Amino acid sequence: MNHRVSPKAGVRRTHAERSAATRQHLIATAIDVIQRRSLEEMSIHELAKSAGMTSGAVLHHFESKAVLMMNVLSELIESTVRSGELWPSPALPARERAAKFVQAVWSLVYAQPRFIVAWNIYLGCRNQPEVLGHIAELRQSVQTRMHEGFFTAFPELAAEPDRDGLLGMVLSSLRGLGMLQLFAPAQPSAPDAVQQAQLSCLADWIATRCEAAAASAATPVKVRTRRR
Repeated sequence: MNHRVSPKAGVRRTHAERSAATRQHLIATAIDVIQRRSLEEMSIHELAKSAGMTSGAVLHHFESKAVLMMNVLSELIESTVRSGELWPSPALPARERAAKFVQAVWSLVYAQPRFIVAWNIYLGCRNQPEVLGHIAELRQSVQTRMHEGFFTAFPELAAEPDRDGLLGMVLSSLRGLGMLQLFAPAQPSAPDAVQQAQLSCLADWIATRCEAAAASAATPVKVRTRRR
């Protein structure tokens, strides 16, 4: 009997693969430390201790805390936008689309602990120009992708003159609700009814704007002719 062996069986990872895996482990550990404790307590020494490594080994991958924080931010922000689950099909009715989008972006992005971790980093690195520059680049990249995804999912709004302000209002509302988690109990006893009502209001506003834009586009333009 012939036994076929998987090409991956027994294959050792390359140095680059091992290094990448270690970096990802350190980034995940840093996020966990910040989430459980604070940004101030997330030192290179504490990261090494939590990751089961030496400080020298950590510094081999990240030469400073600032460089580590830039990589942590990149991972946090990338993980929020790379999921295709954010965007409902534009073929769905406007109200169903809006409800799906708001619930998806809330549960996958703004309700996640990593959202608060990212803000801890933003606020804790205000005096570090290299980190602030990195944040600005990331925000621009995310804004571009969110803009493209939102107006693909809601094509009725793509031609609206205030479309940038509209998207900004949607994201600001979600961001504000996300920030309120800083003041929420560590283990809420029940879902926040007020929060869900606010999310429903936001979805209703998006759907109403879509319906109004679609109705306006479908209304024929009357051309007035001169009487002779």
